[in-house]
Amino acid sequence: METRYAYVARALAEAIAAGRHPVGSMLPNELELAEQFAVSRATVRAAMRELQASGLISRKKNVGTRVEALRPSRSAGGFAQTLNSIEAVQQFGVETERHVQRVADVVTDDALAKALGCRAGRRWLRISSLRLVPDDASRTPICWTDVYIDDAFAAEVRARIDTHRAIFGTLVEQISGRRFSEIRQDISAVGVPEPIAEPLKAAPGAHALSIRRQYLFNSNEMAEVSISVHPADRYHYTTRLLRQQ
Repeated sequence: METRYAYVARALAEAIAAGRHPVGSMLPNELELAEQFAVSRATVRAAMRELQASGLISRKKNVGTRVEALRPSRSAGGFAQTLNSIEAVQQFGVETERHVQRVADVVTDDALAKALGCRAGRRWLRISSLRLVPDDASRTPICWTDVYIDDAFAAEVRARIDTHRAIFGTLVEQISGRRFSEIRQDISAVGVPEPIAEPLKAAPGAHALSIRRQYLFNSNEMAEVSISVHPADRYHYTTRLLRQQ
């Protein structure tokens, strides 16, 4: 299952590998690519970030996008989503469908506080959702996500759940008038928890990745936490490590 920007990135990567865009040549600009693939310029920009992270292209302001290699510097099974910036995480939210399953007010006990990385007794609004790729005929979810919104923003977020299509982090930014400066991300291997196995269309205990993202303002204030469970056969994550100069 692919989001639109992953599809654009894969299609361009395949065109580069086939020699339709030779090494050293310039790719069409964002507007031309958006028209070619019938997507938004934001989707094209997200695809460009994926190609740049894989080492296929380089980008320079007022110059354009140059093809640097025929194949990614590190191959993987299928095209990998890097999600290596706050903007990429936001775009992932735009490119997938959210289907809300449950909404509840919760107070962290010791176990939940440890899972979220906060103090016990803190109040949150929890929104539990499935994420799917639009137009995927199988309607197989990518993941189950529990989003925890700080109680200070809970009422306004609850009122706009049905109309806000992007990730809830952008809604918290709108409500607060502030921008998140950092997302701290932790990835761990887990088994699919039994309570969410059926809606995920996965076997209980099946291999999965759990991704926790803590959203922080400049003041190091954590206003949101999300925990997503991705069945192993539907998702993989890649990072690019560079030697410091």
